[in-house]
Amino acid sequence: EREVDYLGKYRTISNKLKKKFLRKPNIAEGSEHFSHLAKAFNSQECPQYAAFCCLAQARCEGTPSLANAPGEAQALTEAARLFLEAERSSKELGCPSFQEHLNAAINCYSHAIRVHVENKQAPLAAALCLELGNSLKSFRRPGEAIAHYQRAAELQHLNPLDCLTALNLVAECKIDIKDYEGALA
Repeated sequence: EREVDYLGKYRTISNKLKKKFLRKPNIAEGSEHFSHLAKAFNSQECPQYAAFCCLAQARCEGTPSLANAPGEAQALTEAARLFLEAERSSKELGCPSFQEHLNAAINCYSHAIRVHVENKQAPLAAALCLELGNSLKSFRRPGEAIAHYQRAAELQHLNPLDCLTALNLVAECKIDIKDYEGALA
């Protein structure tokens, strides 16, 4: 929509969250506004801007006043998925890039994984490790995917079948990069 100033909305929400003299900002309301703005950007097919709104939402959820770790991890995961979508569309269009959206997605996933680990939610962290590894593999980066699959295997040490599945993915990636000895090990 041309008549809607989305950047202005983002700035307005950000300014409302700044501390003012004798006034505490309503961070929960800011988080909700960022969520709505992310949905608006996503409906306008601007996944990278929606991802930035999700990052702002995650910052709100992670503040000491809210301390909503599940909400923070969910917003970070959504931001990562949106960054991946932006990278895929750039790649499909054949746009030259430095893969900045992919790197942003990796950082978002890593932060979400760290939040889950800190809150003793290893299965959720392992699932995100596997999702990130699969994404990297789909972008033809099996060497980088190995570390995330190995991390998933470590996090799933209590569930042997899932651990073996992750280790199988590690072996497949090692075969892809022609590290046959490593795959056997």
